[in-house]
Amino acid sequence: MGRRTRVLAATAGALIASLALAVPAQAATGGTACKPAVKVLKALPGPDPAEPSPWIEDTQVNGIGPLGLAVGVSHDKPAYWLGTSVHAVPLPAGYTRGRVEAVNRWGLMVGTIHGPDGWRAFSYRPWTPAVTLLPGGQYANDVNDHGRIVGFRYTGSGAVGLEWAGTTLRRELTVPAGFHLDAVTGINNAGQIVGHGWGDGTPDDPYGPNPGLLWPADPAAAPVQLQPPGGNYEIYRPKAVDSAGRVVGLYWNSRGMIDTSVQWAAPYTGVTRVPHLAGRTSGGFEDISPTKNISVGIASDSLYEYPPDEPPPVQAQYWPGSGPMKALPRLAPGGFSAAYAVTDRDQVGGVAVDAKGIERPVIWTCASKQAHTPGSAA
Repeated sequence: MGRRTRVLAATAGALIASLALAVPAQAATGGTACKPAVKVLKALPGPDPAEPSPWIEDTQVNGIGPLGLAVGVSHDKPAYWLGTSVHAVPLPAGYTRGRVEAVNRWGLMVGTIHGPDGWRAFSYRPWTPAVTLLPGGQYANDVNDHGRIVGFRYTGSGAVGLEWAGTTLRRELTVPAGFHLDAVTGINNAGQIVGHGWGDGTPDDPYGPNPGLLWPADPAAAPVQLQPPGGNYEIYRPKAVDSAGRVVGLYWNSRGMIDTSVQWAAPYTGVTRVPHLAGRTSGGFEDISPTKNISVGIASDSLYEYPPDEPPPVQAQYWPGSGPMKALPRLAPGGFSAAYAVTDRDQVGGVAVDAKGIERPVIWTCASKQAHTPGSAA
């Protein structure tokens, strides 16, 4: 065994040992011994933003993997966590920032980094010494448990959707005639892929439709346009798809500057608009759990509300698949929070501001036991 092999083996062994420490806590998450908490994760060195904002997204948990592994961004750098300990994803020479967007059940991470040649899509495993740049891609946004990765690159007329099998480009995603692609956002274990785009305008609708799109796992099958198509200031943005093909995201009314949390289900001929969190006027979904139909995201308010009130800070929201929207607790009164990832193990990842006004990457454990209607908890 060569020196490099011995080093990698030792690193992998240390990682496995570190992950093993998290087994009891994770096992408890789905059982009666579950302890609800807002777990605060450590941060990479770097300056905190002068004015923390959930829309800047430079510190947050974007995905939760196996045995205490979480991924995301810390001070604008791609990061992962083992328990609460933070680790930097090694950046190639000249690359200074980026983010991990997702992780699968085997610890395979994907994301994007920025360097001399702009944005580049990458994959990474925590026991390897360097990231792998994915051919032809600028952004990698999701990965399934079979190692299929999806993302896109920008061109002069929109984006080109991409699917990789491991590190090999498997296909470029076609769009319906007359349409252009904005982004590819998710893939499930069945191989279905979601994203969104826009269509060419007409004399009756100069803005054109703004639909969600779904690509079947079969590369020969045509993409599906999720209904309704949007248009005339109405925009649909799928964010994630679960193993049953349920798609979640948001509907944006650009006239009122209002988001609405939405879900589609096969055969995708209509959309379910989920009522806002009580007391809020806007909100959207960012993720759905793989099999349990739990969706999370952000509750907020329209900027155009009248009379002009000072709305409460945005808050992480949680929807169990039926009934009213619920809120997840803040770290501190008056501090914003946002949720970007949810697992079948009742864990939710995101960001929250603490009592000192500092953004913290967080994981809500036993989230269903913490979710509440506004006014019933902090």
